[in-house]
Amino acid sequence: MPVKVQIVQLNAISTPLINKFYKQHRGRGRANKQDQNWVVKDPEIIAACRIQDVEGELFLSSVLVAPEYRGKGIARALLAHVFVQQNSVIYTFAYRHLSQFYRQMGFCESTLPLQLQPYFNSYVAQKRDIVAMCLPK
Repeated sequence: MPVKVQIVQLNAISTPLINKFYKQHRGRGRANKQDQNWVVKDPEIIAACRIQDVEGELFLSSVLVAPEYRGKGIARALLAHVFVQQNSVIYTFAYRHLSQFYRQMGFCESTLPLQLQPYFNSYVAQKRDIVAMCLPK
């Protein structure tokens, strides 16, 4: 990982910065001010993720690393930092080809709480090859 990186949670007023990053790298995510928006800076944003509160359930979404920084452990460092800041179970929908990475981060395949099931069903209907996973607390 580059030496100068910082992992920070953006304040609500900085939400447009993460959305600019997602758009620049064709990410599907769109951050909201209510989300926990986490980034890795070097000194510009090189990776990002969101923790959403969906009716009381924590949901990890929109994990993205800029292409030129992939394969350097940045996503692993970002997620490890974010996870220690949480006090509840975290759910995610992992693309099947990334499920082993999430298992290495401590996730396991899981049934979903009712609040998250409609989102999962919607993504599956869009032909996304995803797996429901959770990180126990």
